[in-house]
Parts: sequence; C-alpha cells; structure tokens
Amino acid sequence: MTTSATGKPQRASEAPAPMTIINAEEIARSGARTIPDILNRVAGVDVETWGVSGADVGVDGYNQGNNPRLLVLVNGRQVYLDHYGVTIWSAIPVQLAEIRQIEVVKGPQAALFGFNAVSGVVNIITYNPLYDNVGSAQVTVGTQGQKEVSVVKSVKLGDKVGVRLSAGGWNMDEYGTSSDALVRHLRDNQSLRRTASLDSLAQITSNVQAGFEGTWARADLFEVGALQEPHQGIYQTHSYKGTVKADTDWGLIEATAYNNHLDFTLHYVSAGAPGTYASTTDTTVVQVQDLVKITPTLTTRVAMEYRDNSIDSTPVKGATTGYQDFALSNMYDWQIDDAVTLTVAGRWDHTALTRDGFTPVPFTKADYDRSFDSFSYNTGLVWRPTADDTVTVTAGRGIQSPTLIELGNNTLSQPAPGSVQVTGNPNVNPTVVTNYEVGYQRAVAAIGGSAKVSVLYQKTQDYKSIALTTVHFVNGYPTIFLGQNFGSSKEWGTEVELRGKIGAVRWSASWDWLNPTDAFTFAPGTVTANFQKSTPKNTVRGNVGYDFGRFTTDLFLIWRSDYQAFITYAGNQLYNVSPGLTAQAAVSYKVSDDFSLTLAGSNLLQDHTQLAVTPKAERRVWGTATYKF
Repeated sequence: MTTSATGKPQRASEAPAPMTIINAEEIARSGARTIPDILNRVAGVDVETWGVSGADVGVDGYNQGNNPRLLVLVNGRQVYLDHYGVTIWSAIPVQLAEIRQIEVVKGPQAALFGFNAVSGVVNIITYNPLYDNVGSAQVTVGTQGQKEVSVVKSVKLGDKVGVRLSAGGWNMDEYGTSSDALVRHLRDNQSLRRTASLDSLAQITSNVQAGFEGTWARADLFEVGALQEPHQGIYQTHSYKGTVKADTDWGLIEATAYNNHLDFTLHYVSAGAPGTYASTTDTTVVQVQDLVKITPTLTTRVAMEYRDNSIDSTPVKGATTGYQDFALSNMYDWQIDDAVTLTVAGRWDHTALTRDGFTPVPFTKADYDRSFDSFSYNTGLVWRPTADDTVTVTAGRGIQSPTLIELGNNTLSQPAPGSVQVTGNPNVNPTVVTNYEVGYQRAVAAIGGSAKVSVLYQKTQDYKSIALTTVHFVNGYPTIFLGQNFGSSKEWGTEVELRGKIGAVRWSASWDWLNPTDAFTFAPGTVTANFQKSTPKNTVRGNVGYDFGRFTTDLFLIWRSDYQAFITYAGNQLYNVSPGLTAQAAVSYKVSDDFSLTLAGSNLLQDHTQLAVTPKAERRVWGTATYKF
C-alpha cells in the first residue's frame, strides 16, 4: 500500500501513476547490499553499474553517468545532490534493514511528488520510529575485500516518543580489470561508505505529531561523471529535518523544513589527463501542505514550497551561485464511482537566480538577475471494469531546472584579456519532459499473480548538457559553457510483466522495449549524449525463488541488448557494449527466529562481466549474518 501519490491508502495498481512497490521481505530475500541492485529488478528501470558501488539509475531510458533526471526521496527529504542533480546511492544514510518499502514511480511526477521529478521518483520509506519496533545487526564479508557492518535500533521513550538510530559502513576493493593506467589509479582507491542517522517522532497531543531527523554520510567510489569521464568521487553530506503534522478541522496539515549540506571532491580522467574539482553546496527547503477531504469522494491537497540552493566558487573562494524557487501546487483526487478515479494535479514554480561575490566574468552580475516561471502537471485516470482488471491512463509534464554546476561561475574577477573561460551559463533554460502512458493490469488466478502491459510516449525539450568543444564569445572572452540547451528527443516504449506464485515457488518475468530518437542541435562528437545509441532497446528480466523449511532461495537474471555509450578516456568516443546476461543469487538459512545466514553473489556467470561501458566487473560473492533484537 502507498499514500505517497494522493495522501490516501492505495494499492500500486490503483495509484494515478505507474508505480512498483518493493517491500522489506523482497529486499531481504534478494540478498542485495545496495539500493541500485534492488532497483535493477524493477521493470522499466535501467541501472548502469560503474564499479563495486558506483551506479546511476534511470527510469524509461535516458540514463548515463551523473543522471540528473530522477527525484530520490527518503521519507520526503530529497537525497539527490544539487550540484548536478545526481544521486550518490552509497551516500544515502539508510541501512537496508530499516527500509519498510521502496516505491518506484515512472514518468514526470513533479506535480504529485515535487521538484526535479523529471523521469521518475524513487521514494524510500523507512520504519516509523514511534509505531514500529526494529532492531537489527548485520555483518557482511566477501570477495573484493568486502567488509560491512550495519546496526538499526528503535527506542521508545515512554508511550509518546520514538527514536530510531542507525549506522553502517563498508570497505571494498574496486574491480582490478582496467587496462588504462590512469583509470587503474582511480580504482586503486577503495569504495568506502560510512553513514549514521537519527529519526524521531513524538505524539505532542492526540492530533499533533512532531519529528526530527539528523543524518551524516561519507562515500568514496569509482563512477562516471557528467562528461562521461571516469572519476573517483568523495562525498560527505549532513542533513537536518523537522516536521510537524496536525489533524485539524481544516484538513491534515504538514509542515517540513530541512537542510542538506554537501562537500565533494572529484578526481577525474578526461582527454587522457587527470584533474580535480571540489566544492560545497547547501540546500534549504521549507514545505507546507494541507490535505482536505472535501466530500466522501473528493480530496484535495494544497501545497507551498520554498527552496534555496547554492554552490561555492572553486578553486578561488569568495562567491556563491544558486537560485531560489517558490512553488505552489494543487491536487484533486475524485472517486467518480466505484470503478473510476480521476486525479489531476498542477504545480507552478518561480525560479530566481542568485549571485554573490566577485564579478562572474565573462558575464556580469546583471546576467544573473534572471528569473523564470514553469508549470508541471500530472493527470491519471484509473478504471476498474472488473475486480480483476485495471486500466490506467496517465499524462505528466516535469521540469528539470538548471543544476548548480550548469549555472555556477568560478572565473577570476580579472582574467587575462582574451583567455578562455569555462563557466556555468545563467541563460540556460530548464529541460521539459512530457510523458503519456496507457497501462493494463489483470489478476490471473491460474498463476497466483498478475499480468501487466503498458505503452508510453515521452518527449524531452530543451535538453541540457556540457559541450567542452564548443566555444562562444561573451563580452570579448572565448567561453565554454557548463550548461547549454541542445534541442530535443522523443521516445516510444513498452513494458510487459508477469508475476505469480505457485505453492512455495514465486516468480516474475518482464520485457522492456525503448526506442528514443534524438533531434539535438550540436555537432556529432561535441557533446557526450546520444540516447538513441546509448539506450539498450531490449531488456529482459527473470526472477524465481523457492522457500522450504528454514531455507529461502532467490535467483535473478537480466539480459540487455547491445548499445553504445560514451566514456571520455581520451576524447568523446562511443564504445560498444555487447549483449549480456548476468545473474544474482542468494540462499538464506534461518538458524532461529532471531538469527539468519545468507550467502549471495552477483555477476555469477563469468569471471569478468561487461556491465557497462566502464572496465569489466568481477564475480562477487558475500556472506551476511543477521541478528534481530
């Protein structure tokens, strides 16, 4: 069940958006140790795996290094990083054992879920610190020098206050399969993860609750960046969040405020040479919403949001660039009759650029005195002609605002006349993504499950990217923009999924087909984007598990057709990735009600597997001991 889309409890099949829910039991059975490994099992989700922990996740295609199109939330707080709108999955301060469910919502969802929900939403929901009692300790050891530990514990302070504490971390060796000396040097550094979090909730009165959350995380990993360059990223984040909920005569009112802080350093290889880029970002968000049941069949949600994002200049300190955004949104959910529900939502954003500090040469401060308005919408019609059949028709428009790197300026106030300037661009426009989808799902008693099929059409307008080979002249300076609009792309896609359970055997199978067509305005090879070549057209998944006695088994297979992708070792080149089948498997034994052992592995079919355009991945095997208390 979910309440995320409309505020009322719904099955995933009843939500006004294409949604898949992964519950805690499915996460545990998979044996997976990272969130991308879990998401890789979802039809329509594309995971590019760069190293032992580095990965980018896309929904319905358009995935590449530093994918900025996905909104990722933990209990309503964004955990993607605003410097480039990218999610560093190992820096999310959540242990797998404290996740109640993961909701994957496909397509633009800004009007329903919030800022930057361009291609989809990954909504991670943890156990409630007031109502759920969770205690877990896990130790994992494996190949690639894997050493990992995590602890989660709920504590009740009387009847009205609950606190959940969690901490964890790992050290793992990166794959040693690269033939490039510079890339090998980046991979010589271990993948490292350290996280800690505190989540609390208090019942202030019978109808008022207040919560506080604090988190800290450090992640070092090998990954692919926005230029499709290999690099080692070092990320350190901390966040604070406060929430108040009140059930009033005017509806269910919720107010949330949080701050995310990021320090990052990127050691990269581009055009055959090493480099380093480091900076700091701050994001402050304040949200207020009111969910009102107007009639027994009509619910509305009115919301306001303010956000302030900024990035510090580097390597010379003394300036910040960013934007302030004010948004209003409104949703109506109407139960027309017992079989038909209509949901309509709209969101208006007013975004104003900000610039403090020295003059942003080759621009002026007046160039950053710019604002723009944007509109997002979502609509979903759900029709249940019978108890077994559900038809869903959805449409959505999402806005991808310029990122802080695309806007930022690090230029000295008085550079040498005629010198080349590499800078963000205050004139870059938001990217607009519009998606239309029709889906049909039927419960099938014969297989103890369901069958599902959907067709989508998606259009991307004002696509944004970096073109380091394109020079513009601004106020007499030759200038390379870190953010520029380059035309459009469109995509047709379809998805078929079967899921069932017969006795103790559970199984699923899915097929995705995606066919993007780009209409970009840049010259070939000047920008590292070619989605009609870099999107695997066909992806097939299969999952089977068998439970007997104290044993639980799980086997997951995924096959992707061939594609080409950019990796900038020595220039902007497309490299072939051959069709490939990979396997993950897990066997768990429940020693007692409180203690279990799991043996799991990935990339099991070969010693070395080509998972992405980066050097091959090695076979991995690990064992996990779990104690619940």
